[in-house]
Amino acid sequence: MPEARFHPRLRVHAQADVVGAEVVLWRALEDLSLGGCKLGGPAWEEVGAAVSLVLSFPTLAGGLASLASLPSMPLMGTVVRAGSRDMAIRFHGMSDEQRATLRKHIQDSHEAAAGA
Repeated sequence: MPEARFHPRLRVHAQADVVGAEVVLWRALEDLSLGGCKLGGPAWEEVGAAVSLVLSFPTLAGGLASLASLPSMPLMGTVVRAGSRDMAIRFHGMSDEQRATLRKHIQDSHEAAAGA
């Protein structure tokens, strides 16, 4: 059954550095869409908390030598779900350029994961 979401969630190989009340680095994403993302494991922020994120896409790095060379995407978001199993963040304030870049990273990461 197709997902009835405005922005479909896709499983991609990506990590997030999340800065809110706490700083959590290199946390794996469970899924990602143009509207937001979900991080597995217990939540460390409260619902409604504003966070800034930097998403990194290791599968797009190819032969790059260092983590500093990974394709990345800075975003702002709000925690919309926080529980013992996951934490969901809705993105906001994206420019057209950020949206186009995120769309390309999602598509490229999804294709790279499907081809692996």
